[in-house]
Amino acid sequence: EVKMVNHLTEKQLKKNAITDNSDIFISNLTLVEVDNCNKLKELLTVADRNRTVASTKCNENSSRSHSVFRLKLNGKNNALGETCEAFVNLIDLAGSERLDKSEAEGERMKETQFINKSLHCLKSVITSLAQKESHIPFRNSKLTHILQSSLGGNCKTLMFVNIAPLEDSFQESLSSLRFATNVNKCYIGIAKQKKTASNKESN
Repeated sequence: EVKMVNHLTEKQLKKNAITDNSDIFISNLTLVEVDNCNKLKELLTVADRNRTVASTKCNENSSRSHSVFRLKLNGKNNALGETCEAFVNLIDLAGSERLDKSEAEGERMKETQFINKSLHCLKSVITSLAQKESHIPFRNSKLTHILQSSLGGNCKTLMFVNIAPLEDSFQESLSSLRFATNVNKCYIGIAKQKKTASNKESN
């Protein structure tokens, strides 16, 4: 099963996201069952095509939204009668852009402000995790609320940070590298497998 968030801005997430048993449920998503890699690739292509892209002074093809692609895996051990499930979250974050450099106006400016705000909240979460603080501000934005299951414990997480090889982007690149350094300091625990006995075995 695949859950796709093709294009949900921070404003839309605020309207749709609710908490359900420490997990996040977002209405109006597409849930598709897949049984082969080709179907999965098709869905990734559709999700990417539906993503909002616009031209700014910084980037001709600037992503104007974060993208979340969630893959749910179900497994069963027929010999032991045990089942388990796991989630793989593929998350592509929109890049942070300074308003004075992007020269964004109108709707583009609002999108940039939403993106920068959510990325700032993510930075705060990473800083809190790196410093092992007792309270992690996952609920400060809908983006970090959605990412809680990927950063909050029973999981394995990989993060790739992209930087621009341009002198004009030095400050942004330095900020990204500092963020990556904080990510490397985070310890989110060891992923544990949860097993469930089948009805046949329990009977």
